[in-house]
Amino acid sequence: MIKETLKTLFLIVVMYYFFIFEMSFLPFFTFFSFLILFVVLINILEEPCGRIGLFSAFFLGLMMDIYSTHYIGLMAIGFLLLSFLLKLILSRYVRVGSLGWLPKI
Repeated sequence: MIKETLKTLFLIVVMYYFFIFEMSFLPFFTFFSFLILFVVLINILEEPCGRIGLFSAFFLGLMMDIYSTHYIGLMAIGFLLLSFLLKLILSRYVRVGSLGWLPKI
């Protein structure tokens, strides 16, 4: 329980710094968001039944909604859907044995 809480708090801090870095130094990369890549990476490294990937997708989407001109919740739902679809595809259709050397989140 404590390990899971510490892992979640660490991810919140890392996500916050990634968000600040992207919004401060990379505002001209409108065609690609590094936060999407971060969400995909978390979902690939996490176990398919884990919930940290879903939480991180919603949290980053909500943070992007606060600083965007779009409706509140649009990016949060989009990131959450992306995370859910990745988990669905990874749990049902992908069996990766060669990535066993990667650390699990």
